[in-house]
Amino acid sequence: MARRTLVKGVIAIGSCLIFAGVTQAMPARAEEAASGLVDVQYGFMVNRRKCVGCKNCVAACRKYNKLSDDTPDRRRITERFDSHGKKYRVSTSCMHCDDPNCMRVCPAGAISKVDAGIVQVDKDLCIGCKYCFQACPYEVPRYNSDSMDKCDCCLGAGVKPGDQPYCVSACKFGALSYGPIDDLVAEAESLNHEVVRVGDACEPNCYITGEV
Repeated sequence: MARRTLVKGVIAIGSCLIFAGVTQAMPARAEEAASGLVDVQYGFMVNRRKCVGCKNCVAACRKYNKLSDDTPDRRRITERFDSHGKKYRVSTSCMHCDDPNCMRVCPAGAISKVDAGIVQVDKDLCIGCKYCFQACPYEVPRYNSDSMDKCDCCLGAGVKPGDQPYCVSACKFGALSYGPIDDLVAEAESLNHEVVRVGDACEPNCYITGEV
């Protein structure tokens, strides 16, 4: 009887371990589906009328993502000219493209498109070949002494997919917005603002807007 009881106990424990293993092995996509962000593409909208080039967004990105001294800025302020030759400033980072060249050319499989359409790099897999930099039409990938580095919408800083990155929170002038890109574009157009994609290559999810 004692042996039979022991066998039953072993079987019960084994069943529990198997169940736990199955539970832990549930596909990550199932968890993403539960979040409702699997098929929603997030991106950035920059209002050229409001950006003053203060670089608060750049500083916040560096601070909260704890970028090392040898890591270049993930977010940059650049100057552009409108159709009338008037200069304006915009804040840009990774475009989190619909069809990212960087991901396609990475031989190590270190770059992937995750929840909310965020393009993310696994630094443990990155081999530093710089193919992604050569392939990116927006010169986004940058390198430090360890690996490639770029904007991940603050996922590495603890921000959940779909939540507001620190750069957006730091903008005092409301020049930088983040959200479902289709919603951002629709809202700007409803206000009779012109909306221009930052480029054509790879279908980037970053737009520039401003009053017509």
